[in-house]
Amino acid sequence: MKQSLNEIFILESDQKFDEAFSLYKTLLKSEPLNFEYWKHYFFFLWSMLEDGIEIFSVLKNEELHKELKKELQYGLDNFENIAEFNFIADYTISIFPYEFGDYDEFKEVGENLLKKATEINPQNLIFKMILLGSYEKPTHKEKLEYEDLKPKVAKLILDLYSEKKGLLNEYFVQLFARK
Repeated sequence: MKQSLNEIFILESDQKFDEAFSLYKTLLKSEPLNFEYWKHYFFFLWSMLEDGIEIFSVLKNEELHKELKKELQYGLDNFENIAEFNFIADYTISIFPYEFGDYDEFKEVGENLLKKATEINPQNLIFKMILLGSYEKPTHKEKLEYEDLKPKVAKLILDLYSEKKGLLNEYFVQLFARK
């Protein structure tokens, strides 16, 4: 099935989002608890709301919101103990909480997910940097630690993700490892 995920990544790169959506649904139907499939599909849905709505025609805006919310709940129910789930769900929620529902409610949900990701995997420099960057009033020490982590995280992202394909990997490389 890894080949199918690679096929999806090619479709995403070619902006053939309708076809990618169909293949995601097929993969998830065959293996509904496969976190790799789920995370890429969830991020795909979020990306379609933010960037692809003009060329993605399978789900219109309201249906897309419903599908994204449904998948978030599915993730909460099935992947809550996976640090990467908590990080990805937090990130998407923290950027656009209103896409998921009540702004204040989901802003808090996102913050809790990030804390949980860091608790599950306290050694993850990416999670730690994002958590430090989310503090409204960081201490001087936290500011210094955040600044110290930025170049380390940029290198880590490039090392881990620059060769990987798909909207999720490409997005994080672009965001965190700007040259």
